Amino acid sequence: MKIRIASSIAIAAALALGATGCSLIAPQGTLKPYAPSDGVDVNVEGVDVRNIMLIADETGENFNVVFGAVNLTGAEQELAVTFMNEGTQQARAEFTVPTGNTLFGNPEGDEAPVVVTIPGLQPGATIDAYFQQPGAAEVEHKVPVLDGTLAEYRAYVLPANFVEEATADAKDSATATKDAAAETADEAKTDK
Repeated sequence: MKIRIASSIAIAAALALGATGCSLIAPQGTLKPYAPSDGVDVNVEGVDVRNIMLIADETGENFNVVFGAVNLTGAEQELAVTFMNEGTQQARAEFTVPTGNTLFGNPEGDEAPVVVTIPGLQPGATIDAYFQQPGAAEVEHKVPVLDGTLAEYRAYVLPANFVEEATADAKDSATATKDAAAETADEAKTDK
């Protein structure tokens, strides 16, 4: 009887060890950091870039640079991202990252979308990206390229004329600033 009880306990212990033994020697995948969405995470000096991806506009020729940024340095940080596609084709996007959490690429957000043009790039691909802050080393990562196929990214697909409208708005703003400066200078001359 005692042998039967001891055998039962030994078999139960062997089964329990066999069922849970994998966690004793195998690394746990849940302890590794990962990007829980389609984009990738990149840490660059004082800025943590979260879930970065390129989203094609309606033409498929221009790409909205979409990501969240975390800046805990207490001061604005400059961030440049250079995208390299097949050798010498490249595009550069520059950002001023305010302190705290900031979303880039949202047409309805506080930060204006930054668009890059990369010939031959197609949704579904990945592209080499080099992240850099002034005076710091580059950090290389592959960034996914998406489009509006998935519903959660449709809001980030920019209209076909977005680049032309943004350029026209920038020219209008520069002209208005120049005109205001000239008007102020004329008023100063008249006051003398």
